[in-house]
Amino acid sequence: MNELDDINSYCGSPKFHRRKDLTVEIRLHIAFMALLCNKWGIITGIAKRYAISRTFVYMLQSQLNSAIEDYFYVGNASSKKELMIEEKTKSLEYSLLLRLEGKCSIPAISGILKKMGMKNASVGTISQNLNQIGKYLPDTFHVNNGAILYVCLAADEMYSYSTPILITVEPVSTAILRIELAESRKTQDWINHFNKLRENGIEVILVVSDEGQGICSAVDSAFPGINRQPDTFHAISHRLGKWINSLERSAYAAIENEYHCMEVFESAKTEQVIQKRMDAYFDAKTNTDKTIMLYEIYKFLYHCIIDNLQVFDKHGNPRNRKNAEEDIRVALDYMIGLPVNKIKKNINTIYNLLDELLEYLDTSRQVVQNLIEKGIQPYVIQAFSLAWQYQKNAVKAKKSERRKYFTTKEKEQLEMVKMMLGDNFEALKSEVFAQLDKIIQSSAIVENINSIVRAFLNTSRNRINQEILNLIMFYHNHRRYKAGKRKGKTPMELLTGIKQEKDWLKMLLEKVEEQDYLSAA
Repeated sequence: MNELDDINSYCGSPKFHRRKDLTVEIRLHIAFMALLCNKWGIITGIAKRYAISRTFVYMLQSQLNSAIEDYFYVGNASSKKELMIEEKTKSLEYSLLLRLEGKCSIPAISGILKKMGMKNASVGTISQNLNQIGKYLPDTFHVNNGAILYVCLAADEMYSYSTPILITVEPVSTAILRIELAESRKTQDWINHFNKLRENGIEVILVVSDEGQGICSAVDSAFPGINRQPDTFHAISHRLGKWINSLERSAYAAIENEYHCMEVFESAKTEQVIQKRMDAYFDAKTNTDKTIMLYEIYKFLYHCIIDNLQVFDKHGNPRNRKNAEEDIRVALDYMIGLPVNKIKKNINTIYNLLDELLEYLDTSRQVVQNLIEKGIQPYVIQAFSLAWQYQKNAVKAKKSERRKYFTTKEKEQLEMVKMMLGDNFEALKSEVFAQLDKIIQSSAIVENINSIVRAFLNTSRNRINQEILNLIMFYHNHRRYKAGKRKGKTPMELLTGIKQEKDWLKMLLEKVEEQDYLSAA
């Protein structure tokens, strides 16, 4: 029996050798102590007492446990092996549930399993099992039978410490098509990422992303002739929206200063002081008027731009792309003339994006035309389009008042349509909404997927490997939504149109059985 002598390691000679002072009796005593005393700190105490490693203590414990089971076990070897596999399967099942559904850290999972009296519950064993399962899973969705799947693509990147994670998602189904722990996020890395999708039978018809240089350059190289839809949030709301709050704070600060000057003026006694403080008050009042006017004008122009980003007008008709672009340019022209110097760079960036920014408006016209060709009356499409737009606005709204407003408007609109259509309401609603969901305006859905992945990073000290990313991708693609418009569906069902009969956990355990991992472990 060999072990690492911890004392020798202090002398710079970490070699394996058998320690003669550790007799068979002492080794047996150490094994019994480790096996019977299941309290925190016991293993560390034994290791320090005998100047040995914790790994060696665990090894002795395992050997004694195996010997006891072999000697006292009642039954044949086959049934014993089946029992061991059953125990490992149950431990693995709980580990997967706690890690993926519960988003628990591996040390937390280990603690929970030990409290439940389960075996195979050490941190190292759980980590090894999860990584091994991740190796069995792909990092890219594969289209079976040599078929080709045409998709819109939302692409984004996030970080695990300084290592980028490249993610591509199908926005309608929210299915992750590829997730990759990459060396960098440069153009070539994204080109390789996109090429891998094509190799697996995925053809891209539209890419939605932010203005990351690597993504944009890669799209031009990997998908020549394919349109790229800039993210409207990052392009406009993210760049211009923040100035509304800034200008509003400036306006309130000016008002507060004006009130202060008025109070100071009222306390003046001498004529000279009265005149001086009166001049200060009028200066403050003039500044307040200018600041409020600047805020009101900027807010009006900003909302003019946001209104022209809406897919449908107030009557439910697809917004005309040319008119919307002209109105946005006029608003930007006025906005750039305002005395807010720091905003000019952002406005110039938006000018450069306008040619691509409203690509989704052409898509909306085509979607509506397809619905008309299916025999759906235009007035029905208009009514459903308004309800669909209210739903989108409610999801995007950050303030609860606006969210409640749009939710109420959607409900009222759908109730009105239901009165018109009667029994045909649900079928038509499902069909129209399914088509309208193909209008992709932003890459917000991939941001949501990033937040899901981020939850796992937060419980792994922000360090993650490709095997765990594969696990996350499989779990997300095959789990059922519990709420929202996708309630009861899995991303994979929505992507392929094929009903998923089994739960994600059962599917995953079947893959483990196929690899015969538990029997070999």
